[in-house]
Parts: sequence; C-alpha cells; structure tokens
Amino acid sequence: MKNTKTIGLLVMALAINTVSHAQLGGMLKKAAKNVATDQATKAVTGSNSTSSSSSSSSSSNSGTSSGSVASSVTLDWKQYPQTPAITMKSLLEGTQVSTHGNLNMNFYRATFIPNKKASGQPVDMIYDKNVLTTKIYFNDQFVKDGTYPDGSYSMEGKQNTYRDDRNSANIQLDKEGKYRIDYFAGGVQFYTFDFEVFKKVDSDPYATNNTLWFSKGPWEKYAYITPQTSGNFILGFYMMHTDFKPNPNDPRKTSKSVNWYPELLQNGKVISVPNKQVAIVPQGEWKDMSCSMKLIGAKDYLKIAELKDGSYTLKITVDGEPAPRMYDFKAAGGNIVQSDKQDRTKNTDPKTLVEGWNNFFWLERK
Repeated sequence: MKNTKTIGLLVMALAINTVSHAQLGGMLKKAAKNVATDQATKAVTGSNSTSSSSSSSSSSNSGTSSGSVASSVTLDWKQYPQTPAITMKSLLEGTQVSTHGNLNMNFYRATFIPNKKASGQPVDMIYDKNVLTTKIYFNDQFVKDGTYPDGSYSMEGKQNTYRDDRNSANIQLDKEGKYRIDYFAGGVQFYTFDFEVFKKVDSDPYATNNTLWFSKGPWEKYAYITPQTSGNFILGFYMMHTDFKPNPNDPRKTSKSVNWYPELLQNGKVISVPNKQVAIVPQGEWKDMSCSMKLIGAKDYLKIAELKDGSYTLKITVDGEPAPRMYDFKAAGGNIVQSDKQDRTKNTDPKTLVEGWNNFFWLERK
C-alpha cells in the first residue's frame, strides 16, 4: 500500500513538471514574438512604447482616460521601408467642420499601412479589430475615439482609403479652440493633424442660423500642383467665406461668386497669359479650386514636363483678400521639386510628413 502511494506521488510530480515546462516554453515564445514586434514597430514609428500600449502613450494623455482603443490587430511594420502617412489632399477634404458645428473625419487615404499581420496572415479590414482608428483632442484633452466599426475600405496599391459610413466618428462641437486628430494603425500612432475651430455669431434676430462654425489652418497655408492624367500643369488651392448674407437680395443663398487670377512668374517676371477664374465659394466649408495655365506665346496648355529647370513663383490674387497668395517652387528634370516637408529624405518628423504620393506637389504659402 505504501509503495502504491509513493508511485502515485511520483506520477503527479512528473505531470506537474511537464505542464510547467510546456507553459514556460509557451511564455518564452510569446515574449520573443512580442520583442520582435516591438522592435519592428519602433523602427517604423520611432516609438519606444510597445505595439499594444502605443495608442495611449503616443498622445499627451495616456491610459484609459485618453480613450485608448483596446484589442487592436498587430501589424507587420517591417513590410514597407517607408513610414505611413495620410495624404494631404484627403486630410484637407476629409476633415470638415460643418456650419452647424459638426466635425466630420472621413474619406482619409492612408499610405504604406501594412496589409499583413505580425503573424504573416493577411489583414482583413472588416473583421480584424481596429485596423485604422483616430483620436480627437481639444486643447490637448482627449475627446473621442473614432473606431470606424462600420467603415468601408478600398485598397489601391499601397494606399488604403477608409470612410465612416454611419458617421460614428463625428463629434458635435461646442467650443472654439485648437483641435488635433491622431491617426492609428493597429494601435500604433503614425500621423497627427492640427487645426483650429472658430464660430461667428449673427446678431440678426430673424436669421435662420445665428451661429456659423468653421475651421482654419492648413487649408489657407497650402496650394498644390498636379499633372493629373493629362500631364498638364494643374494648380489648386482652397477657399471659403464666412459672410452670413453673401447676397443681400437673396437671404436663402449662402454661397458667393468670387473672381481669382493665377499667374506664373520666373525671376520676378510673369510668364503666363491672363487667366481669370470665377469660383462659387461655399459658406463656412473649404472647397478645392483648380485650373490649368498657358505660357505667353504657347498654343496649348502648359505641361509640367515643359517647365525649364529653375525657380518659379505661383501667384494667386483673390478678390476681397488683402494680398495675393504667393508660393515658391523649383522645377528640375521635367518635374516639380518636392518641398523639404514632402521629401521623405529630408522630413524629420514622419507624423507630420506632407504626403503627396507621387502626383501632388504641395507648395507652402510665403
């Protein structure tokens, strides 16, 4: 009987020891995998935090009070050598403040987001948790997570466009001030966007809407040049107005007609033909205005490839504005030279890279 008990105790000890070794082996494998993932994340994002906690630590507020998104898919950040970003055009057109004070964050185009998980499996944009998310801050205080749970996604090469079908990422504004949107992929912050929100109050007691909300920031600062599919020199910039009654004879009309005049200069001399444009400018919401150009003596529209190497200035005069908008740029080898903020070899902050992909060249206002 004594021998039987002794044998039973030995069997139990061996079983416990076997389980402990199996558990220890699993823990070691998991720890090694986490270290490899963290190293890849750090190499791409420049973050010292782990992939699971970086969504909260990369912002000025941390922990659950900052609205950190739980359970995000872990991405393979070694897939692309380029850091991810949001294209400038989708930032300016997807971040909208309505006249009634609704902040809409939609139709963003993200570049170089891994489509593989750290495990090597492909990412499923619909079923995997929180692949692309945003956080909104007011004066550096967390306001809301944008998780895009019902969003629609479309991959085009190395760009991923995502939209909020049910407007679940929207917020209703109630304060003027500085706002910031942080952009996350797999729980890791990869981009940030700053702007300001203002409101204007109409003293007319009979006005249908006495408060006009609007945003200010990069919309006023940047213009762009793009070849589109034709190769033509297409310039673009953004306009809006904040007049309550742009047409006194028609109180229902909120938009107004504005004349603007683009000119291309080289060495201080105008080299383009007069090109008057008429824009229908919306109230309180930024709209893209664009046109092509002709050089003096040319029979056809200017193509970017036809620009001689050298320095140029794009001048845009808008009726009602106190001074022309001026943008300097250079051309070389039949193309526009990227600015330092857009050039990935010169930009030092990936989270504020001006992303134009390879077909939008962004010019900063002087």
